[in-house]
Amino acid sequence: MEFFREYSWFIILAIAAAVIGLSLYAGWRRRKALEVLAVSAGLRWSPEGPEPAFLEATGLEIFRSGRARKASNLMQVPSPAGELRFFDYRYTTGSGKNSSTHKFTLALIECTRCQVPDFDLKPETFMYKIGEAIGFKDIDLPAFPLFSDKYRLTGPEEGAVHMFFTPERAAWFERNLGLRVQGARNFLVLFKRAGLLPADAWQGFMEEVKAFAAEVLR
Repeated sequence: MEFFREYSWFIILAIAAAVIGLSLYAGWRRRKALEVLAVSAGLRWSPEGPEPAFLEATGLEIFRSGRARKASNLMQVPSPAGELRFFDYRYTTGSGKNSSTHKFTLALIECTRCQVPDFDLKPETFMYKIGEAIGFKDIDLPAFPLFSDKYRLTGPEEGAVHMFFTPERAAWFERNLGLRVQGARNFLVLFKRAGLLPADAWQGFMEEVKAFAAEVLR
C-alpha cells in the first residue's frame, strides 16, 4: 500500500499519457486511411479543414454551435451542383466537468444554382413525436405522408421551405432515408449521425451525397 501511495501520481500520469498516445495514434491512422482513399480516387486532400470563419459565415446552425470549433481531413469532390467538401468537424459545449465534445463527418455543398432557405431536416424519433403531441410543430408535406412520418422538418419561413421541398425532392428523401440536412444561404450540410464515420464508410457516404447533388440539386 505504501508503494502505491508513493507512486500514485506517477501511475496516474502514465495512464493519462498512454490514453493520449493511443488517441493520437488513432487520429494518425484515420488521417492516413483517408489520405489513401483521397489519393486513390484522385481527389484533393488536406489534413486541415475549411476555416471556422468561412463555415460560420455559411449561416448553417451546426457551424454556429459551441466553441473550440475545428475541421479536419478535407476531401473535395467536383460536382455540377457545386463543389462537395467532405470533412470531420468538432465543437465543444459546456465547461469544466460538464463539457462535451461533439464530432461529425460532414458534407458541405455550396449550391450556386439553388435558392436554399434556412431549414433543419432530421430523422423523426419517438421524442420528437412526443414534442409534436404537446405542441412543438414541424412542417409537414401533406402530399408525402411517408416523408412527414419519417422526418422532422423545421424552418423560420414555412413558405420558403415548402418551395424548396418540391415533389421530386420529397420523393428522393422518401427513397433515401436516414440523412440529416441543414440549409442556409445557398449552402447545405449533410451528415448521417453524430460521431465520426469510420474511414471505410466515407466512400459510401460520398456516393450518397453525390447522388443527392445530382438528383436533388439539378
